[in-house]
Amino acid sequence: MKKLPAALRVAVGVGVPALFAAGIAFFVRFGSPPCFVHAVTGIYCPGCGAGRAIRSLLSLHVGDALQYNLLFTLALPVVLLFIVKYYLSAVTGRDIMPAVRITDRAAWICVGAVAAFLVLRNIPVKPFSYLSPDVFL
Repeated sequence: MKKLPAALRVAVGVGVPALFAAGIAFFVRFGSPPCFVHAVTGIYCPGCGAGRAIRSLLSLHVGDALQYNLLFTLALPVVLLFIVKYYLSAVTGRDIMPAVRITDRAAWICVGAVAAFLVLRNIPVKPFSYLSPDVFL
């Protein structure tokens, strides 16, 4: 990663956590918006229930988060690892965390998993209906 100028590293170091905290506060106060895809088509997209999953995780209710969006909740630690890695690289100007490579094959497996999740969560029979975010409301 290209080293950023010192002023920009400070701005990123202060600005990103501030924006993250403001986003969490806004989310806790006002909740998540409804899913546009579900409102228009009636189909649960792979992200449906992710907002409620985040609220559940913020309240330390991991079981509820898994029920709202299983894929999102399971993928969140990996995504956060990448975010923290690139944040630390931008702020310090060097790679502190070990390099993590994503091969083309792994990327296609992730795309396939998301596509399978989209299809399976919209099948209205058990056990697939348990993947629907509204089944537990």
